[in-house]
Amino acid sequence: MILTQFFKALSYIFHPIFMPILGIYLLFSNETTPVSYLTLDALYYFPYEVKFYLYILMTVLTVLAPLISVLILRKNNMISSFQLESQQERTYPLVLILFYYAMVYFYVAYQFPVEYKHPALMGFLFGNFIALFIALIINLYYKISLHAIGIFGLVGMLIAYSQTQLNAMNQDGITNLFLIVYLIIVASLVNSARLYLKSHTLSEVLSGMALGFFIVYSTVKFGLYI
Repeated sequence: MILTQFFKALSYIFHPIFMPILGIYLLFSNETTPVSYLTLDALYYFPYEVKFYLYILMTVLTVLAPLISVLILRKNNMISSFQLESQQERTYPLVLILFYYAMVYFYVAYQFPVEYKHPALMGFLFGNFIALFIALIINLYYKISLHAIGIFGLVGMLIAYSQTQLNAMNQDGITNLFLIVYLIIVASLVNSARLYLKSHTLSEVLSGMALGFFIVYSTVKFGLYI
C-alpha cells in the first residue's frame, strides 16, 4: 500500500506536463563555463529578466493552459480521467498540448532577440515539440508512455547540454555528472512506477524512453531547430 502511494505520488510529481518547465529550470540554474568562453553560451548567465519572462511563458502555456484544457475536456465528458489512461482519450489533449508547445517555440524563435536564441534552448523547445508530435502519431496505433518520453527527454537534454559546457570552475570530469546520475535514478523510478501501477507495459515504457531521449538529445546536442 505504501509503495503504491509512493509510486502514484511520483507519477504526479513528474507528470509529463511539468517536464518542459523543469527542463528550462535545469538549463538556467546550473552554473557552467561554456567551451567557447563566450558568456552567453552558458544559459546560467542569461539575464534574470530573460529567464523570468521565459519561466512565465512556459508556466502559462505548458502547465496552466494544458491543465485548464484537460479540466474542460473532463467537464464535457470528452475524457473519463485526468490520468488519460485510455489510448483513445489521449488524442484531444495531445493535440491541444502540441498547439501550446508550438506557441511557445515559435514565439521564442521569432520574438526573442537573436543573442538569446541559444542552440540548446531552441533545441530543447523544438525537441519537445517534435517528440510530442511523434507521440501523437504513435498513439493512434500504440499506447506509448508519455511519462517515459518526458523524463528521459530531460535526461537527453541535460547530457547533450553538458557536453557543450565545462564545469563551473574548469575542473576535470564530466560536467553536471552528479545531476545527470540523480536524474537518471529519478527517471528510472518514474518508469518503474508506471510499470508497477500497470499503467504501461515494458515495451511501452522502453519505446517512450528511446523516443524522448534520442529526439531531445539530438536537437540539443546539434542545435537542431527551424
